[in-house]
Amino acid sequence: MNVSIPRTLTVSALALCASAALAIDLPTMKPGLWETQVAREGTPTKAPPPSTRMCIDSATQKEMMEMGMGAAKSMCTKNDIRRDGMKVFGNSECKIGDSTMKSQSVTTFTGDTAYKIDVDATYDPPFMGRATTKTHIDAKWTGACPPDMQPGDVMLPGGQKINMHSVMSGGNAPPLPPPNMGGGTPPPPK
Repeated sequence: MNVSIPRTLTVSALALCASAALAIDLPTMKPGLWETQVAREGTPTKAPPPSTRMCIDSATQKEMMEMGMGAAKSMCTKNDIRRDGMKVFGNSECKIGDSTMKSQSVTTFTGDTAYKIDVDATYDPPFMGRATTKTHIDAKWTGACPPDMQPGDVMLPGGQKINMHSVMSGGNAPPLPPPNMGGGTPPPPK
């Protein structure tokens, strides 16, 4: 089953605390190349979590947060967020298709060069065959963007490159695997 990039990113944004920006100010992340690994408990694999690379600048961060906030406003009835130092705690309830997702998340920032997100979510009825998910995301700044990537470019785990500016403006985008297969990457905090 394929899921379009906007839907996958919306699910990721909602489940992985993009809505936090609705209520609080998040740290600005360092511009450049970010590498993100998404691991989901219960996914049958012995391989390391898939890695996604994204070239970001301040405009890309702002666009992705706006996309996440817009999705959260239209899909979520609850977004309780609080910040305690470099940790952000989230509790949300959102509608994804016919399913209601309830999630609790903890995001831990390490300066402007790394963040870690842990999300526990339940789905009623199950979403894509799953009633519960536990997701762990590790994101880190790895340096300047390489010459073949511009802000907004995302290199997916399979080597496919897309540009988020094009996707967010309604451009055509290739399909991604379902979220429980390791596709989709959360947008970096603003």
